[in-house]
Amino acid sequence: MLASRVTLTRDELYEKVWSTPMQKLAADFGFSGVGFAKLCRRHRVPVPPRGYWARLQACQAPKRTALPTAKEPKLNTVEIYPHERPLTQPAEMEAQEIPNIVVADDRPLAHPITLRIENSFSKTRKYETGLLAARPEMAMPLLVSAEQLPRALRILDILLEVLEQAEYPLAWPKPYNTPLTVAVLDEPLAFGISEAVKRKDHQVTASEKHLSSRRLPRWDYEPTGCLTLAIKGVENLGIRHSWSDGKKQRVEDVLGRFIVTLPAIARALKRRREELAEQQRKWAEERKRAAEEAARRAEYERRAKAVEGLARSWEQGKSLRAFAERLTSMAEQEGVPEEQRRDIRTMAEWAVRHAGFVDPFTHLAWMVQRFKNPPWSYGS
Repeated sequence: MLASRVTLTRDELYEKVWSTPMQKLAADFGFSGVGFAKLCRRHRVPVPPRGYWARLQACQAPKRTALPTAKEPKLNTVEIYPHERPLTQPAEMEAQEIPNIVVADDRPLAHPITLRIENSFSKTRKYETGLLAARPEMAMPLLVSAEQLPRALRILDILLEVLEQAEYPLAWPKPYNTPLTVAVLDEPLAFGISEAVKRKDHQVTASEKHLSSRRLPRWDYEPTGCLTLAIKGVENLGIRHSWSDGKKQRVEDVLGRFIVTLPAIARALKRRREELAEQQRKWAEERKRAAEEAARRAEYERRAKAVEGLARSWEQGKSLRAFAERLTSMAEQEGVPEEQRRDIRTMAEWAVRHAGFVDPFTHLAWMVQRFKNPPWSYGS
């Protein structure tokens, strides 16, 4: 489910890693420090070296390692799935009575969805794994072998009946290309039954001996007859969501537990969504504060640059006036030819005019505007 996933850009992950100690940041995402460091390595996001945070506390300014360009575009999107917690049974389920649901071996199929599923399977068309294949466009809630199909249909049939009796709406709309879901506390939960398959190295048959190794399959598959009933897409909630055949129980024995687990799963999804929304709100505030701080730094640097430029212009103006005064005094010395005297005076006058153009104090309004506003507002 989307509520169990957090999506960041590499830039956002980089900023978080260099703004918050790794252990604290990892805990916020439900990771260990080692696990979060692996995530950063996968996305080529550098992390602070040992001693970085101690140097910051000592009022030093250690340099950040620059974020390298991602060679693969997919690395720019970081999807974080909170670490899966040990499966637990919520407190609200412990005191709840588990209904006893019996699946008779001779139970006739009655529910329209079950009948539609039965009619959609081909008894001869199979996947490479040996499990039955339905029409390609259908999202089937059953993935089983021909041998286990009757049993899986009986389980599903009574399960659908009980869900409707509990007033949990079912949904599998035409053209049946989306998963079968049950709405519990307004949460659509997908569920289904699958059969485990055993994989082993391919054994070459007599008819395959003439084939090269490249044309031979890598594996042989064998359906095991072991069924699993599962609520799909809720793996990271920390609540048990699947039940399988075992030495002491079969899926038929745990249908009651499946039913009472549904509300707990739905409530956990709502909590996860609320937690994610709150986390996203906090991150949005962090990004806003960071953007505002960056804007303040940029404005400070712009004003500093403007003031430094104005001070240089002022010094240049003073230097030009001093230069003009020196030229004028040279022109008044004895022995200077008249024509040269006139040229020197012309140069001195021009230097004075240019000093007035360069000196910002001769254009006070322009100087104030240059300090207050960005360059594009006054066309320089």
